[in-house]
Amino acid sequence: MGPRVPAWEQVIAMEQWISPEGRLELPGEDRAQVQAVALQMTIAEAEVYTSLLTPEGTAALVREVRRRVREGGKRYSSTLADVHDLQEAEDTDGARKVLEEYIASESIPRYREWAEEELKDLE
Repeated sequence: MGPRVPAWEQVIAMEQWISPEGRLELPGEDRAQVQAVALQMTIAEAEVYTSLLTPEGTAALVREVRRRVREGGKRYSSTLADVHDLQEAEDTDGARKVLEEYIASESIPRYREWAEEELKDLE
């Protein structure tokens, strides 16, 4: 059995199904997955439900999920680079502070969880 693909990657892959007219029609199971992932990306519940009412809204929602994952990934990677630099300089307290500040400000739960694991590894 291969590695499990994160749900957000499955949703991002749905972007290839968007028509040239900017429409995305999904069966119920796929719509439910988009809904769940969009909520995990801290997109407002009302916006998620409204978006899923139309194929155009669904397409826009999938694109917004991709944007949030990409931006969150950049923030996370940048934070880890800073932490690594501080660790190499033997500044564990500084690395810990960077992670704590990141965790306090990150809106996407998955990225916060990963940073919390990194913080545990520092201790």
